[in-house]
Amino acid sequence: MTDSPYQIGITLLRLVHSYADAEELFKAARHAHPNAKKKDIVLAALGVMIDQSETDQAATKKLHALAIEQRGEL
Repeated sequence: MTDSPYQIGITLLRLVHSYADAEELFKAARHAHPNAKKKDIVLAALGVMIDQSETDQAATKKLHALAIEQRGEL
């Protein structure tokens, strides 16, 4: 059973400022949600990115980088 996109999104939002690199952020999210598919993490990142786009540009940029780096491997 995979974690919900909401749970993954909360984790990403909590971790986004702790990691400078999108790949490290992805690995941390994967560690926190080992049963989540790569696609689930990318979709959660996109959802959080959209939610944060007007209030937190640093988080938006990191989440965008995560989604772009992982998109070809879904």
